[in-house]
Amino acid sequence: MNKVSLIWIDWKLAGKSLAREWLNRFVMFFLVGGFLLTMLAGKGVNRFLSEQWVVNAVLRLNVSAAEGVGIAAKARKMAAVRSVVYKDPEAAWSEFLADYPGLESLRLEGGNPVPGYLQIRLLPERLTAEDIAAVENALKPLPQVEKVFTGAKTLPRLLRVREWVNLALWGFFLLLSVLLFSVCAMQEASRARALRSDFGFLADRGISPAAIMTGRAAGSALVAGLLALPATGAAGMVISAATVRFPALASILGPVEGVVRSGAFPFVVLYLATVPCLIFVASLYGWRASKFHNPGK
Repeated sequence: MNKVSLIWIDWKLAGKSLAREWLNRFVMFFLVGGFLLTMLAGKGVNRFLSEQWVVNAVLRLNVSAAEGVGIAAKARKMAAVRSVVYKDPEAAWSEFLADYPGLESLRLEGGNPVPGYLQIRLLPERLTAEDIAAVENALKPLPQVEKVFTGAKTLPRLLRVREWVNLALWGFFLLLSVLLFSVCAMQEASRARALRSDFGFLADRGISPAAIMTGRAAGSALVAGLLALPATGAAGMVISAATVRFPALASILGPVEGVVRSGAFPFVVLYLATVPCLIFVASLYGWRASKFHNPGK
């Protein structure tokens, strides 16, 4: 029996049980890969916070809608800004009445008392005290701007909480990875014990235990590499479909397709390369845990 044959030795000896194991592993790859994609797409909780945190620039009453549109266009060009929504005085008045019904008489007495304003949201990775201050410093000197509300007083506390939450989420990803490794190592050890007599038969005929061990590990790593990619791809498609089906989810995760185009894609490649390595090590660990020995010696 050559080294290539040893790669598939477990499939020859216990094909049905091994197929069930790999089906379970596919599900685990799907879950772990999906969690990684959600973390990268949403940048932890950064995207969610950037959607909730709004810088409001209130314009003066005499600022026309055309001027407001022009200021909004300039604000969109700032490096840290993700989106700018301009609410003209009419839209602002409608929102005011929705929040405070019954005050229509205010307009009859002196025209529209509500000015237009800008709603500015920052990029997830640029939601920092420095970038918010930069937006404020750029808008505040404009003669058309009455007031800029940034919520800067509560921002430092929020950013500290964000860092802890992101660390906790990455810690959970690490826990999932350790759990994946542990389950695979236990499966490998159990299978090695179940097939010990067959391996002993091969060892008695001159095939070294080290060759059997490395051949089995290489086979497991190869199958893991072949399954990790479609499992992660399937997870990405499910997440993408979910964000389309539930728009509120899209504000938390963002487009999963953007991970491919962003600087986060190398993390996906690293994950796909790490999975076979972990399964290789799990197989070696399982072999040692089975305490196999050459019964002929």
